[in-house]
Amino acid sequence: MRFEELEAQTLDQIGSPEGQTLARTLVQNHQVRHGYRLPDRLRGVVLDGQPYAVEAKILDDQLSYQCSCPQAEEEEICPHVLALLRSWVEEPEKFLSQAELKERLKKYSKRELLEIILDLANRVPEVRGVLKEEDQGLDDILESIDRVVEEISADATAVADAENKLRRAQARADRLAQSGRLAEARSIYFYLLDSILSLEEKFKKEGLFAADLKTELFEEYCQFIHEDRHLEKELVQQEIEQLESRAPAFHGELDLTEIKRELSL
Repeated sequence: MRFEELEAQTLDQIGSPEGQTLARTLVQNHQVRHGYRLPDRLRGVVLDGQPYAVEAKILDDQLSYQCSCPQAEEEEICPHVLALLRSWVEEPEKFLSQAELKERLKKYSKRELLEIILDLANRVPEVRGVLKEEDQGLDDILESIDRVVEEISADATAVADAENKLRRAQARADRLAQSGRLAEARSIYFYLLDSILSLEEKFKKEGLFAADLKTELFEEYCQFIHEDRHLEKELVQQEIEQLESRAPAFHGELDLTEIKRELSL
């Protein structure tokens, strides 16, 4: 089953009658916000007294979900997850597609993108917070990744929030690369990728993190290797060996053949 195949009749059979009633009310009152569509999952924020970050994904026809509300710790699906799914079924056009957004942004000029960012900064406090962050060095960024890993190790349900934090570390690595510090940027990308694989291996959940995040990290990691004229080959070989040490189920889609061939030249 895919999200595109999900129907209201199917949702009616999930959860308790009380949960279904509350979910319908949340959708009708437009309390499902910031809908986001990724290749393998849906994300959103549901306002119910306070904002709750919600995520749902389908893997091998099995629905899994996460919510930051206290009810998420119980076995039964919470109303906020039901509301997210019902909102998707009723109004899928309100969910922003990450892939489509990336393609759309590529068409803007730097000046247009700057105007969009400044406009967001005027309206969204979180954007202002990100823009006010000082540039961090390699050690600071790696430490921030370690903190995220510790959070997930203690609570695997915090993946949705963790992915956002990891992408912020990725953005900081990109800034280092733009300033010519390719080796540091590559090290961060490797650390991000290896940390994600180690968590999936620990929890024995291959799809714990979004597939597009892992693919993006791996492709950029490879690109930094290609572009670095002062590449420390021995260090990169150690990184490759570390990635290969992960169980095949968790690094199976990462084709390391080309990098290994390039390092041997």
